[in-house]
Amino acid sequence: MKRIVTPLILALSLLTIVPVARRLPTRIRPVDQGRSVVCYPLVGLLIGVLLVLAEAVLRGAAPLLGAALLLAVWVGVTGALHLDGLADCVDAGCAGHGDASRILSVMKDPGAGPMAVATVAIVLLIKFAALATLLQHSGAIVGLLLSVPMVARAAAAALLATTAYRRDEGIARDQAATRPRGAIALVIAAVVVAGGVALPLRLWTLMVLLAGVIVWSWRRIWHVRIGGYTGDVAGALIELVEAATLVAAAWGLPWQ
Repeated sequence: MKRIVTPLILALSLLTIVPVARRLPTRIRPVDQGRSVVCYPLVGLLIGVLLVLAEAVLRGAAPLLGAALLLAVWVGVTGALHLDGLADCVDAGCAGHGDASRILSVMKDPGAGPMAVATVAIVLLIKFAALATLLQHSGAIVGLLLSVPMVARAAAAALLATTAYRRDEGIARDQAATRPRGAIALVIAAVVVAGGVALPLRLWTLMVLLAGVIVWSWRRIWHVRIGGYTGDVAGALIELVEAATLVAAAWGLPWQ
């Protein structure tokens, strides 16, 4: 049981603000950090369950208000961690001037430049607009709220399973050293199957293909720039996949 529980708690404590860290054993094995990557999509599903509950509570609200409050819950449950990663990636991309060591240094700077702030604002605005559209017209809102966080974290797991880690410290170093690629591939396949059950097949196919293109493109960008990924790169990927798949769902309303 520990082989499952400890990695899940590690993933929850990293990707959300759920207070579960106190349940971790005193000594964390590197292999458990690696196994935690397998649990990323499950954490996404749990976030989706919270969003479904929030949507049920907010169902009587006007669509714009409901979308704003639902997005606030979405950001709050993650502690804005992935938005911080997105901001750091934008800052590093703008100020790194193509130098890998400088890019990595800028990523560690807690400050945020105007481009980073603007990018975070735009991504949040896109998510808000997509949610407002879906709340008004979509009959598949429950399936979307369950599937979008899950596929975004499956995308992050795919990145971690296929890309070199570019720092010498941090928990991601242990994740990179012990990640079980076979198990990660299986859980990603399970996500693809589950989403196909929860959503119209054509819509889900579009969302999966879009997520795959984003993972491939994002991985290539950072492989060229720094030779791999950091935690910020993985967090930014989650935000990008969530925003893109929400837009695809809102745009694809006639298919539902």
